[in-house]
Amino acid sequence: MGPSGDSSTRARTRPPIGRVVQFYGLTAATAVAPLVALPAITSSAGAAGFAAVVLGQTLGAAAAVVVLMGWGLVGAHVVAVRRDSPAELQEVYWTSLVTRLAVSVVVLPAVAVVAFLVAPQEPAVVALMAVGSAVVGLTSAWYFVGLGRSGLVAVYETLPQVGISVLGSVALWAGMPLVGFPLLTLAANVLAVVLAFLRLRGDRATRRVPGLRATAASLREQAPLIVSSLATYAWTGFAVTLVATVAPASLALFAALYRVQLLGRALLFPFKNALQSWVSGSSGADRAGRTRTAILVTGAAGALVAVSMTVLTPLLDGVVFSGTIEVGVGQAAAMASSLVVVSLSLGFSAYVLIPAGLTRVVVTSTVTGAVVGVPLLLLGARVGGAVGASLAILATEVLVLATAYGARWVLRRRAARRPVGAVEQPSATSVADVTS
Repeated sequence: MGPSGDSSTRARTRPPIGRVVQFYGLTAATAVAPLVALPAITSSAGAAGFAAVVLGQTLGAAAAVVVLMGWGLVGAHVVAVRRDSPAELQEVYWTSLVTRLAVSVVVLPAVAVVAFLVAPQEPAVVALMAVGSAVVGLTSAWYFVGLGRSGLVAVYETLPQVGISVLGSVALWAGMPLVGFPLLTLAANVLAVVLAFLRLRGDRATRRVPGLRATAASLREQAPLIVSSLATYAWTGFAVTLVATVAPASLALFAALYRVQLLGRALLFPFKNALQSWVSGSSGADRAGRTRTAILVTGAAGALVAVSMTVLTPLLDGVVFSGTIEVGVGQAAAMASSLVVVSLSLGFSAYVLIPAGLTRVVVTSTVTGAVVGVPLLLLGARVGGAVGASLAILATEVLVLATAYGARWVLRRRAARRPVGAVEQPSATSVADVTS
């Protein structure tokens, strides 16, 4: 290949900087928005109020994983490969919406009851915060990401999050009871879902609303992705709850570290959001080059976020937590180090496994992580408190990434030994089918 060919290849595999910057700004604003309210929460309700809000967010986020039904994992790729077919896009949107609404009818009341019963303090706050956070499972952000429309993400995701954090902070400082904050969160998230629906519902000519039988079939077929997402959440999202059961004295510090780590995770998603449809929209040699570039960029972002969290958290803890929780450099580093592995796993799943239809590898690795990670987290918290729990999360993330790489290597070796003309049976999941 001559110089002009090399230049053309580099241009096609160069990451879309503009798209990354747009998604990064939006996602960063959405991620930082909840931190705006932390000083107001800790100053008005203390460490106990802060822990109640985080516990509710934790339980609600787990419920949101169930409601989301795996669309956050593969939805952007599904949309990206169907951008030129309005009818197929409508089918994807309505199938996801109807099935998620059906699940939410069961999940939302259940998480409210569980949150109320397990809350050590402020049960109403924990329950309402859990429901408000669970509604996020009805988000259409993945759909907008697949379209590559960062402006729509701004309108339907970023603005409600930023607005509720600012409004809630002002109201708390003005004397609003803490229970008002989860109520505002619930209202904002419901409004975002309704506005997205009005945008995406389509006209009668292209609208494809699934019937009861199709909805039930979709629920059955997408169960593996729900299991995968819940398995991931078992050692991350439920971490605060698990630590509270075995090391309650370390709960406030761990909740603080966990909240900042959630911010770090959120700061990695702009790269995934911007690059996943970029990778999925290519083929052949272009896809291979784009995949390598996307993984390197996402991994470098993980390292940068981890270093930033380690350095900045101890410096800003007095401001973010109103002086009620102190975080040391070693404590911050123990939690932040897992972000490097998270970024690599995120890239490998989004850019390699999902486009290849290897959702079963994702399921295998995450379930392995849950089986090992939950007892490891309990042991780490009991023995080493907040730092021990943080290191347990790091070890589990390494295991998940290693399992995913190993499973893909085994599948590739099997494919290489398969006789010419043999066809492998596809994975029994509808989302995996539509990604092919």
